[in-house]
Formats: sequence, C-alpha cells, structure tokens
Amino acid sequence: MTFGKFSSKSENVVIRELQSTTPTQWELANKLTGRDVLVEEGVKLETVNSIQSSGGTTTLQALLADNIDVCTESAWPPYINIIARGGKIKALLGIAVSTKDNEGGTQGVLVLDDSSIHTIKDLVGKRIAVNVLGAEADYVIRLFLKKNGLSISQVELVAAPTEKHEQLLRSRQVDAAYILRVYYDLTVANGGVRQIPGTTNFETKGESVMSALGFRTDFIEKHPDAVRKYLKAYDTSRRIIYNEFQKDPERVRKAFADISLKKGSNPLLAKYFRATLWTPDYPFIADKDVQWWLDRFIEDGLLKPGQLKPYDIYTNEFNPLYKKK
Repeated sequence: MTFGKFSSKSENVVIRELQSTTPTQWELANKLTGRDVLVEEGVKLETVNSIQSSGGTTTLQALLADNIDVCTESAWPPYINIIARGGKIKALLGIAVSTKDNEGGTQGVLVLDDSSIHTIKDLVGKRIAVNVLGAEADYVIRLFLKKNGLSISQVELVAAPTEKHEQLLRSRQVDAAYILRVYYDLTVANGGVRQIPGTTNFETKGESVMSALGFRTDFIEKHPDAVRKYLKAYDTSRRIIYNEFQKDPERVRKAFADISLKKGSNPLLAKYFRATLWTPDYPFIADKDVQWWLDRFIEDGLLKPGQLKPYDIYTNEFNPLYKKK
C-alpha cells in the first residue's frame, strides 16, 4: 500500500500516545539539550493513561481499537497476527535492533543460581515469566524450544509486567523469567541469577530490526503530514539521545534518573540505560526482518504460504531518511 496520494496540511491533528511511566525520548532529549522537538516539528501530542500495557500485543490492540493513534513499539509477531486477521495497521519506523552487543542480545531467560535448570531442555514442565503473550518473548521461547526438540506446550508461560519479573523469580513464583533490556541488567547486577545459554533474541534469530513503531492505516491516509512530522520528531529525538550518550553516557543516565524521580518511576534503572538498542547503522526496516517471522508462522501452520508479504506489514516511506526512487 502506498500512501503518497493522500495529503493533509498538518491541520491541528492531535496524536494520542500511550503515557509512559519511564522517561520518553521527548523528555530525555529536552532534558539533555533544552530542545522541545515536538514543538520544533509542529507535533501536537496527547498522552493517554487509561490503557494498561505490558507489551506490543496490548498496545497494538489499543491502536486497532482507536484508543490511541500510535504504537511506539511492538515486535513483529503482534503486527503479523493482527494484519493476518484483517487489522488495518502499518509499521513505519524500526525501533530496536538485535545484535550481539546490545540489549537485544543480552536479554534472555534467567534462573536462580540454585535452580536445577541448566539447559533449555531442563525447562520442560517449568513456569516462565514473559511480559505478554503473543509477542516477541512468547515466540522467541517457542523457537529455542523447537530448536531443542521441544514444544511450547511443554512449558507454562506466565504473563506479568517486566518490572515484576525479578520479584516473581526470586520469590520462586516462577522457575525462570525472560527478562528484557534494563530490567535484565538490573536483575543480573543484583546477583544470584544466571542465564540459560541459547535463550537470547540474538542467539535465536540473529541480527535484525526486531520491533517497530506503527499507526492505523486510516489515520495515515487521513493525516500523512502529521504522521511524517511525528516520525521526524521521533527520529530527531533518538538521534539526540544517541549522540549525547556517545559523548557522555553518565550525563544521559543522570538525566534519565532525574526524569524517573519526577515521574515516580525507578531511578535505579538509569544505571543500566544504554542508547545503543537503536543505532544509525539500521535506518530502515528490511524485508528480511519481517520475512524471517513470516517463515516461522508458515512453519507452525499459523499462516498459509504467500498469505502475507513483508510490504503488507511495513513501509519505509514515512521514514524521514527515505527518498523515493
């Protein structure tokens, strides 16, 4: 689908975004430079705090239900599930990249040091905490189990907010936890845990853009200029944060902690903040990032061969770096 034929004059369009309990890229860029990127780009934003979301699945469902206008991040499985069922949404900007050296590579399944679980095969019959069902963690677990001759039916996935995973693990309410990003680093730093080899995102599927920001297609069609301005503001903000982090990571972490305190969230997470989950080396979503998942869905009988193509899931045409040929 091409959206170029539609036009708007950036009328007073308000874009509804889910309220974040942690520092947003807008807040962090402003704290570091004094720049209000939203004002600079003419973006009118309204935060919505009535939706409890612990992952891309629920956020995309809220997007589809017109409770919000933008999903600021979701992995590919929820996009594919919704679009395969006729949902009219589109991924427009890559958000996180899985590489060997960044958070996409270090997240994985953690267990307590005294656990009897030492390999993936030891997970049979165990309870594993995930942030939400039907999203990245759910499918990555399915994949590394499959690689080891096991199936998802041989474990129990327990959905809980990521910030609760360490507590669930240490209180032994779950046997293992697939913990994401800074919460993974925080849990490891607190000691008494170890990672099960072969359970990271990178080990499971290699280097790729693993999540994206998206809008409903009806919103894109009605307000393409507003969408372009939002994406430009988003990209500008993350580049500010990335560049400042390269110069002085501790200054960025302090800014993150200060905003966290003001918002009533955990300032200790700032110690583990890294601006390298996204890098300028991955400016665009590529077909291979989505096709890898489409192939897995076909293998599992969740999609018919040829039912969806990568272009059904995403487009780069609203990326501020994109130039039409």
